[in-house]
Amino acid sequence: MGSIAVRSSEVLDRMVATVNGHVILQSDWDEELRFECFMSRHPLVDLSADERKAALNRLIDQEILREQMRLMDSSPASAEQIQKQMEALKTDQRQHAGEAWETVLSQYHLTDKIIENHVAAELEQFQLMDTRFRPSIQVSAAEVEKYYRERLVPKLSASDVISLTEATPKIREILMQEKINQLLNSWLETLRAQAQVRTTITSSSSDAERSQGESQ
Repeated sequence: MGSIAVRSSEVLDRMVATVNGHVILQSDWDEELRFECFMSRHPLVDLSADERKAALNRLIDQEILREQMRLMDSSPASAEQIQKQMEALKTDQRQHAGEAWETVLSQYHLTDKIIENHVAAELEQFQLMDTRFRPSIQVSAAEVEKYYRERLVPKLSASDVISLTEATPKIREILMQEKINQLLNSWLETLRAQAQVRTTITSSSSDAERSQGESQ
C-alpha cells in the first residue's frame, strides 16, 4: 500500500473526474478507498476494478450532495458531534481489532485528521437527508408490525423475544432510515442526470489498482 502514499505528485494529483467543474483527484480516490477499507476492515490488497469504480462513484455522489448543502446553507457538523463519533469508532476498533488505534490507522496510511474529515462529511450528509426527507415520511403501525413479525422475531431466540411495544421505537427508526435511503437514491439519480459529470479514467488507469497489490 506504501506506493499509494508515496507516488509522485503528478500521479497523486491526476484528475480522475469532474463534477460541475469541481475536480476529483487520484489522491482523493485513493484516500476514499483507504478510508472505506479501514471502516470495513478490508485488506488493501486485491481491490477489484469494480470496487474502485464504486468508490469513485461515491465520491461523485458526495460532491453532488455537497453542492446541495451549499444551496441549502446547511450547518457544518459540530466539534462535539465529530468527537462523539470518533470516540465510537475508536471503541469499536478496539473491540474488534485488538490493536492500538494509531497502529491500525498507520496500516491504512490514515491520520486522525483524515478520519475526522470523513466523519464530518458523513454527519453533514445525514443531516441533509434528515432535513430533506424525514418530515415527509410516514411509518404506519401496520409496517412496524409487519417488520416485527417477519424480520425481527424470526432472528431472535425464544429467550430474547421482546414485545411489539418495546420494539416499536427502534423498528420505526429502521423503517424511517430505509425510506430515507430509497428517497436519497432516487434523488441522486435525478441530480446526477442534471449534473455535468466527466470521468477521465480509462482502462489504462488500472495501474493504480496494480500498484496497490504490488506495494504490499
